[in-house]
Order: sequence, then C-alpha cells, then structure tokens
Amino acid sequence: MSWFKIPKLLENKEKNFSLFLNKNRCGGCQACVYVCPTGILEMGGELNMRIAYTPRVKEGKGKYCTACKRCEYGCPDWCIYILDESEKENMAKKAKA
Repeated sequence: MSWFKIPKLLENKEKNFSLFLNKNRCGGCQACVYVCPTGILEMGGELNMRIAYTPRVKEGKGKYCTACKRCEYGCPDWCIYILDESEKENMAKKAKA
C-alpha cells in the first residue's frame, strides 16, 4: 500500500499514528465530523473534484485525537484512514529484507 500518496490531516508522533484523507473521494457527508468522540474534525472551505467540502482538523485540536477509528468506520466513501506508524515501519522493514 502506498499511504504516502494520500495527504495527512494529522500526524501524532507521540502516539505514533497518522490520519489520512483522500480528498477527491470525499462526498462531504460530514459523517466523520459527527462520529468523532473528541470533536477534532470540522468541515473545511475547500472543494474537491466531487464539488464537496472536505473535513479538516480544527486548529489546535489535533493532539486530542485518540485514533479510535470511528471516522474511518463511519465514512461511507472510505476516504479517511488512520494508520499506525509502527505497522508502516514494520512493513517497510519486511519489504527491504
């Protein structure tokens, strides 16, 4: 998988995970915003190819993300992903071996 091509919404080095958003796949339904238990997501002012507004992380709220994956599971378009960076590093090591 090439996760590096999908833009990161959030990177938490302390908890070792990243939140990715495939902006052009997003339909703008706001499901991710509604299911987020910490309320860190909001709809942004940027339109994508589908003429839909895409979510973004609220200013200064990124540290409150717990990587619960509710946004990922709640998204009907499968455009938002949480990736455990330690898994990514393990895959890279296996690929080199």
